[in-house]
Amino acid sequence: MPRRLLSLLLAPTRLLLSLRSLLARGGLAVAAVASGAAFALWAMALLLRRGPGAAFGRRRRESAPAALRDRDCGERRHLRLRSSGLRLHYVTRGPPDAPLMLLLHGFPQNWFCWRHLLREFGARFRVVAPDLRGYGDSEKPPGRDSYRLELLLGDVRDLIEALGTPAASPRCVLVGHDWGGVLAWEVASRHPRLVEKLVVMDAPHRVVMAAAPLLLHVPVPAAVAARAAAVPGRLPAGAVVHDQHPDRHPGPGAAPLGAGARRVPVRPLPARGLSPPIHYYRNLFGATPIPREPPPPPTLLLWGSRDAFLDPRLGPAHLRWLRPSARLRILPGASHWLPEEAPHLLAKLIGEFLGGGAEEGS
Repeated sequence: MPRRLLSLLLAPTRLLLSLRSLLARGGLAVAAVASGAAFALWAMALLLRRGPGAAFGRRRRESAPAALRDRDCGERRHLRLRSSGLRLHYVTRGPPDAPLMLLLHGFPQNWFCWRHLLREFGARFRVVAPDLRGYGDSEKPPGRDSYRLELLLGDVRDLIEALGTPAASPRCVLVGHDWGGVLAWEVASRHPRLVEKLVVMDAPHRVVMAAAPLLLHVPVPAAVAARAAAVPGRLPAGAVVHDQHPDRHPGPGAAPLGAGARRVPVRPLPARGLSPPIHYYRNLFGATPIPREPPPPPTLLLWGSRDAFLDPRLGPAHLRWLRPSARLRILPGASHWLPEEAPHLLAKLIGEFLGGGAEEGS
């Protein structure tokens, strides 16, 4: 009897919960249908306005944009890596015998995102900005296993050993943004003898990623790419053919990009399309152990306060794990794309960290 009475008393609550669930599902369905209908109408209008050829076609470039061929950024070269035999493309600027500053780009970029810092530090350092494995003009081996984290770290190690100074004991100032920062963290932890100082921009260490996954809150590009790990096959070639960051916000110290440079289209991707960069995410938490100790080299961590992909609170989260000497700077008003938005401010902060400001290259 008491159980039946309790069930009757709870009946209105159960009814309200069921109704709320039904309304939520119905609202989601309505929103999905409305979004689909809006997209279909937009696609139809685009097709009618442009015609089938222009709407479904793709313009092929006969040569790279002039901005990518600008020798003022530096000299374009290739290097055959010792461990893997992979051929990497890089751009270098500065005296060959100067200390090495190695700039590692992120997703979905290439060496070109460092064009401003190549000029800023080219008088003081031998600045090298490579296309990472699977990007730009570097080789793109097939298959997910070709992009295991230990292989990516081996590429960076080989670069430092081949280009670092002095030749007998090569070292570098290692700078990384986004995925380049993820690699920089681990190279500095695993091979501290190769890294004199470490600068990381908007890139969490895997230790912090595992401890604070909710701060990786926006599904583009990191979370969407990570979800693609469960999807077999590969993404279509040429999937990205327009400006890399059309929605970026102008940040502090932003430099003009020059005539037409802001809207430089990305080069049509090769036959493997976006598969190589997506393989980075697929292997992020693979078999490669996570270094638990903070990197020994002096460390500067920079983060944009308006980073839409990686929550700026990840920056302070690192201070609880890094050595006490590590520095953190949150850049007010800047988004995720610091190397392009705030190159002069970056040059100032990095120059102060290294002990002396950046010098404008000739």
